[in-house]
Amino acid sequence: MEVRMDGLNPSGEDVREAIFKSAVELFARRGYYATTIRDIVDRAGVTQPMVYYYFGSKEELFVSCVKELFYRISCEYKKVPMEQPIEKYLWEFITVGNDIYAKSPESILLMINYIHYPEEYPRFSDIKELVAKPMEVLKNAIEYARQNGEVRQEINPISASMTVLGALTLARTLHYIHNFIMDIDLDVDTEFVSNQIQKIVTRGILSN
Repeated sequence: MEVRMDGLNPSGEDVREAIFKSAVELFARRGYYATTIRDIVDRAGVTQPMVYYYFGSKEELFVSCVKELFYRISCEYKKVPMEQPIEKYLWEFITVGNDIYAKSPESILLMINYIHYPEEYPRFSDIKELVAKPMEVLKNAIEYARQNGEVRQEINPISASMTVLGALTLARTLHYIHNFIMDIDLDVDTEFVSNQIQKIVTRGILSN
């Protein structure tokens, strides 16, 4: 996923998106401290003043990347309608996540790294609220299905949503490592894994 603006006459939005995508990829693969503005500029094919114009400092750029990633994925999840059978909802929810991962594997990796390796990245105050957004969307759908009698009453919607997102996160992390870092003998694709997760979860929470 390399974005270059060389030889083009891009719009402001194109320039900003090129910087954003390049920064996400480098922050995810190298970490915050090992990534420089010069690295991002070279990868995006833009000038250093453009980075400062659209994002400010390196830390402001990083915070913008993390915030936008969580916001974008939450918005995509919210598009999945709750007013449908929970089995279908879960499959559409999982598919949305897979589409995001397929378009930008590094976006998922950066969010995972930010959560699990706090010492490697700058922190900011509203991160907890941002991280909770995708889980809240799924929790509300499971709660809706439980109220409609589709999900067993003893199932806790928060725990169930954590289970789904946790399983998907692990699957995508392993898939990323297998595809981009090292061969870990993962002979399945993300669609197959997602299908298995959907079946396991729904069979475990459905009322009949």
